[in-house]
Amino acid sequence: MMDKSGGDVMDEDVLMEWRSLMEKGTAFLGEGNYASAEKIYLRSLKLTEQLSVSEISAFNIRLLSTSRIKQGKVDLSEIGFQEALEICKQIDNYKGMSEAMAGLASVAVARENFKEAVSWYEQAIKIYPGSSPRLRLSMLYSDLGQVYMAAENWAKAKSSFLKARELCHSYGFKKGEGELSILLGEVAYRQKDVDLARKNLIHAGKIFSEIQDEESFVNAIQYWAFIDFELGNLEKARESWHRVIALHLRLQQKEELSESMYFLAKILHDLKDISNAIYYLELSIDNYPGKDLGLALRYETLAQLLELKPDYPSARDYLKKAAEILEQNEENQKLGEAYEKIALYSERLGETEEALIYHTESRKYLESHQLLSLNMSQRLAHYFENQRSYLYALQYYWECLRIAREIGMDTLELEQAIQRVSKKVRKK
Repeated sequence: MMDKSGGDVMDEDVLMEWRSLMEKGTAFLGEGNYASAEKIYLRSLKLTEQLSVSEISAFNIRLLSTSRIKQGKVDLSEIGFQEALEICKQIDNYKGMSEAMAGLASVAVARENFKEAVSWYEQAIKIYPGSSPRLRLSMLYSDLGQVYMAAENWAKAKSSFLKARELCHSYGFKKGEGELSILLGEVAYRQKDVDLARKNLIHAGKIFSEIQDEESFVNAIQYWAFIDFELGNLEKARESWHRVIALHLRLQQKEELSESMYFLAKILHDLKDISNAIYYLELSIDNYPGKDLGLALRYETLAQLLELKPDYPSARDYLKKAAEILEQNEENQKLGEAYEKIALYSERLGETEEALIYHTESRKYLESHQLLSLNMSQRLAHYFENQRSYLYALQYYWECLRIAREIGMDTLELEQAIQRVSKKVRKK
């Protein structure tokens, strides 16, 4: 039907199609499926040419750039956010300008240019319209605080998080208030104010309990349990970790349950409660989802605990299981160390022929033992850090530090790595 309204009808159809695509793209963005979101936003961007509405074009470009920054396409993202910013400036869209500036801040963060990121976030906050949602403003303050944390400017991080939390509290966003309380706990701990850190974490726990958000609640407990562990308050850490395990069981979080049981076993080991440490480590193994280096590490740790009993036959059996995984993953240095330990267990059991076999195998991998061991431990630390298995990464960084000190190497870089990963463990 062609009449005076024909063009308008066509535009309405295009607008409906554009909205449908934007909904799909946003759904993919929320799921973390950034590649699919990018494809959808590219399709919807073609429709904006027909609509010829600057505000719609800027909005589409900004979300497209968001999907790209999440995939590490930093340069493309920067171009898009800049384009969106220029469009919004031309039409005096201050909300859009603020969002584009926040996008450019995320580009600066990706490049670890924290000074530039701070500048963009501060500009985004300054021009954010008073009529726009306050919770989004809270998020901008929170993001700014995260940048200050990355730059280890604890005072300014604290100020930003307090403003963000105040907004969440004022507008009834309980979950955000709880999450910001955890961040404020981290900042207080970094400022060596343990009492304030604990106060913030307890406040977070109360909020998550009130809104029955058990997943966030367990994160809060884990955080202050780890602080107790680092401070040597092992009994308190053990008590908290028992609660964490109970919650993981109720939430049926098998992988998290394995992690928590592994950490509890470490606490129990430090408390000299070897029998219970073995019990929880065995449960950790039973609940571990894969057959990779994480499982091998558990087998090795269990062998060490069984050696203390002493139960050499069982210790040797578990170490052989670890060696099997290490061989599959071509972790030759760790494999050589495992073979050497198996040989020692065999000697203690009087099985000299088997001990000789494993000694021989071990020597294939243990030339220049300390330097190779350091190299392997560093690689494992980097592997686990990249996999976000920060507890394992921390254990291997500690091992690196021990070896480096023994051979008189400079340890500053390793000490910085331990601080970095410790912070990630606490956040997780």
